[in-house]
This record gives sequence, structure tokens and C-alpha cells, in this order.
Amino acid sequence: MVAGATGLVGQAVLAALLTAETRKAPPANATDAAGASIHVLHAKGRRAPALNHPRLQLHAVDFAAMPALPHVDDVYITLGTTMAAAGSQSAFRAVDYDAVMATARAARAAGATRCGVVTAIGANAQSRIFYNRVKGEVERDLQQLGFETLVIARPSLLMGERRALQQAHRPAESLSLKLFQWLNPVLPANYRARPGAEVARALVRAVQLGRPGLQVLSGRALQAS
Repeated sequence: MVAGATGLVGQAVLAALLTAETRKAPPANATDAAGASIHVLHAKGRRAPALNHPRLQLHAVDFAAMPALPHVDDVYITLGTTMAAAGSQSAFRAVDYDAVMATARAARAAGATRCGVVTAIGANAQSRIFYNRVKGEVERDLQQLGFETLVIARPSLLMGERRALQQAHRPAESLSLKLFQWLNPVLPANYRARPGAEVARALVRAVQLGRPGLQVLSGRALQAS
């Protein structure tokens, strides 16, 4: 199951799950989900993912009143907004914490044992920075849900063509990306901008490997293909 499949990372996660390359030569203890249905959650009143594939089953849901879900094995959560787009701290939290946790709880209740989620570098439940604190609270509380495998991707700035995904233009982010093009070679690995597709492939691969417990991907670990 994928929640947030219209975003930069979410669309790449969906594409990776539909590509056999992500399931090539899995380890002996990994499960092969080839041919299984992929349930895609999107908010009611918002556009559905543009991908059309016989394995996809789309569900328009109200994340504030999450319905019971069909059985799922793995859940990928790439929901997220920005403070500028949300307009307030409460609106930001409704997406980046409430919707994420509602999805995770519903997936767990539907049988999911493996979860992959995208947060951000600097996530810390004790941070004085609101954005980092919300991301940290999500990481902390996801660990209490009992997933056998929990993979958290903590990228820095994400690179990719958002206009091609019909996403709103983000002037501040565009400016930051131009700056990162110059700084990336000298920045520590954890803080380098990464292509959204690269982050997605690393997340999918780690979830499908199914190592028990918590795994945090940052820096060079997000280069996995």
C-alpha cells in the first residue's frame, strides 16, 4: 500500500513497486510481492495518481476518519506538505503527523508487518524547530505500532521535477536547489540534496529486504538502487 503517491517520492515508490527490478534476486528470507495488488490511498477531493496499471487499486479516503483497509503486507507512507502550503502549524501537523499516523495504524490493523516512511534530516521529537519536532514525533510514535520492519528515510532537500507531477511551484525550494547544486559536492553526505527517485528506490529496497526492527536511511544509504 502507498499513501502519498502523487508526490515526488511517492510516485517514484509506486513506479519502483511496479518494476520487476526492485524484486530481482531477493534474499532467502524476503517475500516476493510480484503480481500482488497495490492499494493506493489519496485524499478525497484531491487528484488521484496519474499512473494506470492493472495492479493498482485506488482508494479516496478521509485521512481524518480512516476507514478499514483491505489486507496489506507492506505500507509506504510518503505524505507531506510544507509550512507555506499548509498555511499554519495545525494544518501542517494534520498532514505530516495525523495523516501519517492514521495511515500507519490502519495498515497495521489490516495486517501490514513492514512499513517504510519518509521524514527528513534533523527529525527530533525534542527539537525547538516545529518542522523537525513533528517529524521526530512521527518517527517516535511509529515505533510503538509493532511493525516487524520499520524503515525511515531521512533525506535532506529532494531533487526532481515537481511541475511534471502537477505540483505547485515552490519558489523557496527552487532557490535552495540552485544553491545546493553548488554546495552538494562539499556538504556532508547526510545534508546533500538527493533525487526523489533515488530516495524511493532505497526505501523500497530496504522494506523488501525485511530486516527486523528499525532501520534509518540517510546520507549514502539513500543511494541504494
